[in-house]
Amino acid sequence: MRRVVRKVSLILLGACGVGVLVFWLGWVRAPSPEQVCKHKIQLVHETVGEDQTDGAEALVGQLEANCVIAAKRKIQLRGKIVWAKYAKCVTSAPTLTEAERC
Repeated sequence: MRRVVRKVSLILLGACGVGVLVFWLGWVRAPSPEQVCKHKIQLVHETVGEDQTDGAEALVGQLEANCVIAAKRKIQLRGKIVWAKYAKCVTSAPTLTEAERC
């Protein structure tokens, strides 16, 4: 009887472990702050016109200086699950406007 209980408990523990792993990989795992900021900078370069290069360079400079720090602060304040949703939204956005809506 004890062997059966032990086997059942090990099976349940293993199933819970697999469930946590799937949850982590599916919902909580997110792009790093550096990847999100790099994507935002890339979107700025793609969005900018020929006559807006000075303003774009100023925006890129601001993003490079503050983006990673702000992203790490956002992770601390809101949690990893909220960050994962935000980061996935930003990195999948094809335009800067859509990325800012996230």
